Amino acid sequence: MWREKLKSAGIAVIGWMRNVNIFNRLFIMFIFATLLPLIMTEVWSYQKSSSVIQEKVFISVNEVMNQLSSNVDKKIEKVRNDSIEISYMSEIQDVLSHYDEYNSRMLNSAKVNITQMMSTKYVFDNIVSSITLYTLDHQRVNVYGEDIYNVSLEGEFLEAFLAECYENDGKCVFRALNGEDARYRGRGNKRGGEIVIGKVVKQRKSGAVIGYMVMQVDESNFSDIYKAINQEIQAETFIVGPDGIIVSTAGPYAVVGEAYPYPQILETVGGAGERNTEAVSIHGQKMVPLCRRLEENEWRVFFLIPQEYLRADLYSVLLSSLGVALVGLLLGVGFTFLFSYSILGPMNETVRGIEEFEKGNLEIALEETGNDEITRLVRQFNKMARKINGLMERVKNNEKQKRKLEIQALQAQINPHFLSNTLNTVSYIARMKKEETIEILVNAIIGLLCDSMKNDDSLHTVEEEIRLIKNYIIIQDYRLLGKFTVDIQIDEEIVSCMMPRFILQPVVENSIIHGIEPANRRGVISIKGSQRDGQICFTITDNGIGIEGGKIEQIIAKPRNQEKSRFSGIGIGNVDRRIKLMMGEEYGLTMKSEKNIFTTVEIRLPMIRKGGTQDA
Repeated sequence: MWREKLKSAGIAVIGWMRNVNIFNRLFIMFIFATLLPLIMTEVWSYQKSSSVIQEKVFISVNEVMNQLSSNVDKKIEKVRNDSIEISYMSEIQDVLSHYDEYNSRMLNSAKVNITQMMSTKYVFDNIVSSITLYTLDHQRVNVYGEDIYNVSLEGEFLEAFLAECYENDGKCVFRALNGEDARYRGRGNKRGGEIVIGKVVKQRKSGAVIGYMVMQVDESNFSDIYKAINQEIQAETFIVGPDGIIVSTAGPYAVVGEAYPYPQILETVGGAGERNTEAVSIHGQKMVPLCRRLEENEWRVFFLIPQEYLRADLYSVLLSSLGVALVGLLLGVGFTFLFSYSILGPMNETVRGIEEFEKGNLEIALEETGNDEITRLVRQFNKMARKINGLMERVKNNEKQKRKLEIQALQAQINPHFLSNTLNTVSYIARMKKEETIEILVNAIIGLLCDSMKNDDSLHTVEEEIRLIKNYIIIQDYRLLGKFTVDIQIDEEIVSCMMPRFILQPVVENSIIHGIEPANRRGVISIKGSQRDGQICFTITDNGIGIEGGKIEQIIAKPRNQEKSRFSGIGIGNVDRRIKLMMGEEYGLTMKSEKNIFTTVEIRLPMIRKGGTQDA
């Protein structure tokens, strides 16, 4: 009895699942059958492999440090590269070379010009706040930035700093200063630490040293790079120069321009990429130090990570999860069975129905139950099975219609063979009597009739189609007494390609009769043929009376003139339908026009080389 109830309950659950789409079913199955056991297993294995996980954390932190170091390097490199070009600016060269000849007005004018050039040409990303020039006798000239925030080096520090710049012979010299530093005068600067970058300025032609350039950088431009990650993991990050002086820091644990208070930390780690796995004690907290040496100078980036961050305590989580591990595993197995059966059962039924359909049982209809993706697939299969016979019948009807259209476009109401023989006689008589005009006209008519007597189910070359058009144009030119001219441009690469017969003639006929003939001006028709995206593309453009925009679709879609023979006004829609029946729905013609200006018809056909296997 209980087995029957259990079976009924299982069927009810499966029936409910069939109304939930497969994606949600798989997602739920993943949670109950895969994710829960996986989490439990990972928590247990973490206890056994804590050293491996800790190593991965170190790797992740090292990658972050590499990125931070790279970003700092990029900013330093940009300032260094721009400093080279700035030092060779003509205004700066002139100020340092002829400082004695400058008065205050000239210096102010030079500063305005330099500031303008700097603002338009150099993008510092707010890194450099000011630039100061020093002559060889240490005369100071501020050429960029506000004077109120400009650092002014003084005394022995200035002498030593410029001397070091001279010894480095064009290389940049970096020094970190703070607001309390007695070596410079901040002039109202309350922003905190500053970094000054100095280098000699050489004369552009001779290479002789003519002065010094000192750039001022706000330390926050560097600390902002690592401040976010520093706060996120409660780390201590700072940059130290080669002399052990702090260059940049993201917290109060170090002061810019002063020595680091824990020099033993700087000795704990060595070169770039090295780390000490043992923590050190700093102000009562265990920290693991990491270090990176910057490529662009001798700065080092230190990253002190709290030891607690590297050792996640999962003991309490493990103790609370061990009790549900077995239950989670059993639930995962049970849910996997239910979800798999709800998916695989209907899918197997659908596969069996498709196999029956493949064997020829076109009347098969699968049972449509549920409301999931498989049910929608079954509905589409049943719909396809019901329509397949109609589709086959439609193909037969289309073939019959195509044949009818071809015959209508092929034959005239009179016997073309009789007309051809008769016109040959007229042409011979005209030649004997030296009536060249009549001979040309009759030969053009003969050419059209000869092409009309061929079987349109076969294809002919683009060259033959153009010859047919030329014959037709000759006839219309004589009929309208030279009212229009025709320009034909056909690319050589498509001349030998194959196409259906009498595709261009009805379009040209419409251009002449309905576009140019009613217009009160001389007509021009352009016929161009080329290869485009693997297709043959013809465009026929006339400067006739044009077509109103709303009538273009009606002209293409309306099956008028279907009972008329060729050379008597076959409709544009007839040509489009004929192309689609012979070549496929992706081919055909399109039109665009502007009233009293122009009409363009574009015809797209497949690229069929002469001697190819494709046959209309």
